[in-house]
Amino acid sequence: MTKEQEFTMRWFREYYSGAEIAGPTEIEHREFGFMYFDKDFVRRHVGFKRPEDLRKYLSSQVPMHVYYSSALYDAPSAPKMEMKGWKGADLVFDLDADHIKGAGSMSYSEMLALVKKDMIRLLDDFLFGDMGFGEEDVRIVFSGGRGYHAHISDKKVLSLRSHERSEIVDYVSGTDLDLDWVFPQSAAMKKEFKTHTKVEKAVAVPESGAGGWRGHARRALEQLFDELRFMEPDGVKKRFPVLSKYKDQVVLGLHKELFGERPGDMLGYQLILANNSLEYVSDRYKEALLDLVRSEVRPRVAAEVDEPVTRDIKRLIRLPGSLHGKTGMRVIEMRRDQLTDFEPLRDAFPDIYPDDVVKVQVSSPVDVALKGVRFRGDGEMELPIYAALFMILRMRASLVP
Repeated sequence: MTKEQEFTMRWFREYYSGAEIAGPTEIEHREFGFMYFDKDFVRRHVGFKRPEDLRKYLSSQVPMHVYYSSALYDAPSAPKMEMKGWKGADLVFDLDADHIKGAGSMSYSEMLALVKKDMIRLLDDFLFGDMGFGEEDVRIVFSGGRGYHAHISDKKVLSLRSHERSEIVDYVSGTDLDLDWVFPQSAAMKKEFKTHTKVEKAVAVPESGAGGWRGHARRALEQLFDELRFMEPDGVKKRFPVLSKYKDQVVLGLHKELFGERPGDMLGYQLILANNSLEYVSDRYKEALLDLVRSEVRPRVAAEVDEPVTRDIKRLIRLPGSLHGKTGMRVIEMRRDQLTDFEPLRDAFPDIYPDDVVKVQVSSPVDVALKGVRFRGDGEMELPIYAALFMILRMRASLVP
């Protein structure tokens, strides 16, 4: 075992020796899995009758990662899956930075903020909104690493099979969303020419207060207009690549028709929203507006959940109250009202980590704020225990002898 592993285990042991971890509901029907600092395998098929048995195991074995099954079993410690006796499974949603567009170019704190924003959207728009779950039905969990989980143990969902759970993912992520259904077209005017007849179509906008995806699309359109109205017209094409195929005068003209002064008391975008129709934009700009709307609605509303996690009815998921072995942060369960102001890099480090400093060798430049303190530098640094653990576990530092 390396000196870094020994150092980390010391503080994990200190944490688990005093942590009052309640364990999951119906603990006697859950399978547990563990990874360790000095072993390269996952130990599965472990069961506990009582929360105190789990706590005793954690303080004596000091695992690096702790997982429990979303599924309920008759015999959770049976050595083979077919022997366990599946009884049902929580409905679990996993939002991780790996599945969020644009997260790869962000700092760790920016990435966490983006994933939290997506979790709030999943909760408010879909789980509490469209699906009608109450806050008491949904357990919200920070993973201790790069994302958040939502667990639903309501009896209505326990028996859902994998394909039914996949359909739920398709809904919240807007997979195969038919935008022609969201913004339906209808014949508005017929023009007769010598050689042909042209039928112009009106594109409807969902009404304010519409339900389901039409309501989500309406709010996304309002957000899009709010963003556009404060932009310089010549920056629109750069911000929205879908408009790159249009000439500059088309994009500038569209911006002017939406937000420039016109006769009457309302601007173009206000007329669109007030009358639930895109017909307040000239024909020469309408196709550009439609392309912009179609490209922006789904990304602004969809929740990018990890589909395999939700679909899996025998999944192992991180245990709330445990420590994440790649950050040293706690896996924290919280209420919806706590999520808004929750900042992982400030709030998720256990209080048992002291401010005593240790010397570490940082392998590459770091710039991160932990517990409200900014750490910048590289090479040899003196860091408080919590920051040293974070750097070591993220493979960014080693202890100085």
